This record gives sequence, C-alpha cells and structure tokens, in this order.
Amino acid sequence: MPEPLSHRLPEIASADADLAAKSPDLRALGEIRLMRLEDGPGRGQRLLVARNAAGIGFEIAVDRGFDLSALSLGQVQLGWHSQNQMRFPAQLPSSEDGYGFLRNFDGFLVTCGLSYYGPPRRAAGDTAVSPHRPQRDYPQHGEIASLPARLVGYGLDADAGVIFAEGVVRQSGVFGDVLELHRRVELGLYGRTITIADRVANCGFNPAPHALLYHCNFGYPLLDATTELTGAFGDFAGRFAALPPRPRPETREIVDHLTLPPDGRGDLAVGLRNPAIGIGVELAYRQAQLPSLVVWRSYQSGVFALGIEPGTALPRIENGELVTETIEARGSRDYGLAITVTSEI
Repeated sequence: MPEPLSHRLPEIASADADLAAKSPDLRALGEIRLMRLEDGPGRGQRLLVARNAAGIGFEIAVDRGFDLSALSLGQVQLGWHSQNQMRFPAQLPSSEDGYGFLRNFDGFLVTCGLSYYGPPRRAAGDTAVSPHRPQRDYPQHGEIASLPARLVGYGLDADAGVIFAEGVVRQSGVFGDVLELHRRVELGLYGRTITIADRVANCGFNPAPHALLYHCNFGYPLLDATTELTGAFGDFAGRFAALPPRPRPETREIVDHLTLPPDGRGDLAVGLRNPAIGIGVELAYRQAQLPSLVVWRSYQSGVFALGIEPGTALPRIENGELVTETIEARGSRDYGLAITVTSEI
C-alpha cells in the first residue's frame, strides 16, 4: 500500500520553492474565511472557518470569546457539540443563580475566566475599586466565553507558511476590573498542530483577580468505549479505563483535579486517542503557566463529553474572600497551548 499523501506533505512543502507560481492565492492548500451564520440558534454570529492541506479544520467563534468552537480531521469532528447549538446572543452568565453558562456551553475549546473559574460563588468585593459592590458574584466559569471579540486580523501568511487569526476580547465594567484577552491562533499549511498564544492584560489601575481555564471538550466519535488517555496521565489513565465512556441516562458527571509531573523542560503533554478510528489529540503546555489540570467526565446520555482542562491555580473562597491569582495594574500574563491531531491513517 502506498504511503498516504498526508505523511509526505512536509517533504512536498520543502521541495515546492515555486509554490506561489503554482497556487497564487494558496487556496489549493488551505484557507480561512469569515462567515456569519444565517439560521438556527446561532444566527447572526461571526465564525472564522479554516482548513489546511493536512486535513485539519477548525472554527473560531469570534463573538463567543474567540474560542475554537470546532476541531476536525478530514470529515471527522473531534470536539464536543452540545444541544445548545452555539446559541447567540449568549445568555448572561450571571443568570439562573450564576449557572447561565450552561445555556451557552458548547464547542471544542471554551475559555473560562478571566477573573474566576469554577462553580458559582459569592465573595467580598473590592470596594476600593468598586464602591457599589461590597459583595461580588462570580458566575460559573466566568464571563469571557460569552463576550464578542474585536477581530484584529486573519489570513494566510505565505512567507511563514501559516494560517492565522487574531482577536481581542474585553471583560470590563465601570468601577470594576478591566481585563483583555489577546489571542493569536496559528496552523501550518502542512501541519497538524494548532498553537494558541494568549496574553491576558490588566488595563486598569488596580490589581485585578485573575484565573484562566482551557476547557477542551471531546465528543463522539473520538470519545467512545475504546478511547484511551495518552501522555503524562500516568495512573489516572488506568482509573479512566476502569470506567469506559459509555452513555447512560442515569450517569452523573465526575470531576478530577490532578497534579502531574512535567517533563525535564517543564512541559506537560496529555491527550486521548481512539484506536478504533485511529485518531488522537494531544494538548501540550508549560506547567508553570497552567499548574492545575481538571478532567471532566460527563457520560450522561445526550451529553456524553470528556473535558481535559489545563488552568491556572484553582480559585477558592476563604473567610468570605476570593483567593486567586492577581495581575498587577497595567500588567499582563502570557499563556500558550499546542493542540496536535495524530492519525494512524
């Protein structure tokens, strides 16, 4: 059997010195297009839809946190798609006693933050910054995933050989914190790794609470009874295998908080694969940036999802006060996440 073309793409790319002469607009190899949905629960929102020569596809929900709402290899969807169907406009996260997030929750990557992630909580407010709020409510997983982005740019960089998109999402309030998420997404024309480079900036003049979680969600067909955990999961991979992913009406979600050792460079790589379809996905990042790792198993029929979620230190409440990281006035924090799709085909 001849070697699949996808395995030879890097070799072809290096030999194609006159690529511009053969494909002046590069659409033979990849593209990224700005679209607007015209029907269904998501009508009116902007999407960036991209694909490359290796068969990797992704969508960016420009009006929902600039998140990767879909990830695919060829025609196989790898992320999770909920019954919410990318509703737009998003419901206020503070609604329904702080559980409004569940009305919006959908897609492969849902960024949580920028001040808080976790279940709904109430804590003392910083009255030096916000004199009208002695108590502050933190909705489930924060606000950022429900906010629209300012689209900075997108396209194909022929010199660098990448598809790219950049956006800025602002979380703000008068007499409140002003935080911005600056995000750049890149995918090589021949590559199978999507890189996300994030900078969270405090645009205010007082320290601001800060927490960030990359809620990476996987669904069927990548998630199935034959799915295995890969990478640095260690003993937890065995615990995962002891309860294979099978949908049942009565099943309740399981949330595990893990502490895993990084490699000698300080990196952590975790993922999953389904040998039945020969496809896997790996997440790699600097553990010093994202020391917390949450695994969410929700095998209830009609939900059936697995979340692998690197994040900053888990926020908590002590003596009525929110305890979390902070960003100094006019300061920033940088984060990076690499998402690699593997295939045995």
